[in-house]
Amino acid sequence: MNKKISIIIPFYFPEKNIYKSKKIFALLSFHKCLSAILKSKYKNFEVIAVSDGSNKKSIEIVRKFPYRLIKIKKNSGAGYARNIGSKVSKGKILVFLDSDVKIKTNTLSTINNFFNKNKNHDILQGIYSNKINYKSYTNQYLQSYYYYYLFGEGKKKITTTLVTNLIAIKNTIFRSLKGFDTKFSGASSEDQELGFRLIMKGYTIYIEPKLNVTHLVNFGIIDFIKKIIKIQTDEMKMHLRNKKTLIIKSTNANYFSIIIGLILITLMICAIFANLFFTIIYFSKIILILNLIFIVIYLKFYKFIFFSQGFLATIRTIFYTYLHRFIVVVAAIFGLFDFYICRNKY
Repeated sequence: MNKKISIIIPFYFPEKNIYKSKKIFALLSFHKCLSAILKSKYKNFEVIAVSDGSNKKSIEIVRKFPYRLIKIKKNSGAGYARNIGSKVSKGKILVFLDSDVKIKTNTLSTINNFFNKNKNHDILQGIYSNKINYKSYTNQYLQSYYYYYLFGEGKKKITTTLVTNLIAIKNTIFRSLKGFDTKFSGASSEDQELGFRLIMKGYTIYIEPKLNVTHLVNFGIIDFIKKIIKIQTDEMKMHLRNKKTLIIKSTNANYFSIIIGLILITLMICAIFANLFFTIIYFSKIILILNLIFIVIYLKFYKFIFFSQGFLATIRTIFYTYLHRFIVVVAAIFGLFDFYICRNKY
């Protein structure tokens, strides 16, 4: 049975952008995203592109395709835009796709076959491709991180973390949960929050390794820092609003090393800060031991990088692992401060 599939793509490209080259790359990625869908072998689909207060050039790109365009005047967040698109959808299956990913020609067929064969399954998660096709070391690290920790090297069957690079969900289920939480600003942790609500309602998020998409991104280390701080700050506040979400996430495979890594980085920061005011006995040895433990707990990840990308990539990954964990700790502190001191729940 060829089910009707509604593909919903929120997009936001601001009018002003400091770097012209960055804007051009982002718009080209958006065009590739839309073009890839049109090449699909599976034809029983509709595309609903939702402009979340986006610029004129991005809207002109959508108008080149036979897709439905919805324009929201004010930038209201990815979750809000997705909900607006879902309200006019006609498909039994909703596919939420980010505007910077490229699907394969058989992606929609794979989704249709999955739901036909698994009548009782309601949510399907796609994965990022781990191919070495990113010019930026920062991009390559982040995709490898997602591939290894979120998607278990493409071997996991289920996940506790929902990511809107590509997700497919039955329309009735999505509507019953009233969609994404629209209180999140921009594109943040609204996808994770929906995933946690689904799990708490008794649903299972299945992973399909065949649904691997290419992430068409090109950002440097500064953008990486900004991105992680934004997401992790909002995620911390989400966990504070509902403690159950943290428990659910901690059960995800491979997350034990991440949690331990965060604790170790926190201990190192505290030790270095305390040593500025008074001398800590065996300070150097303590820092050395903490670093050795840090490296050891990530050895499996480094081994994965070494055999898939080589020695130099492994060295770079060690640096980014430290940076990533440090940013998450800083963002968590921001989240705690914003939540309890500034009283900003979102």
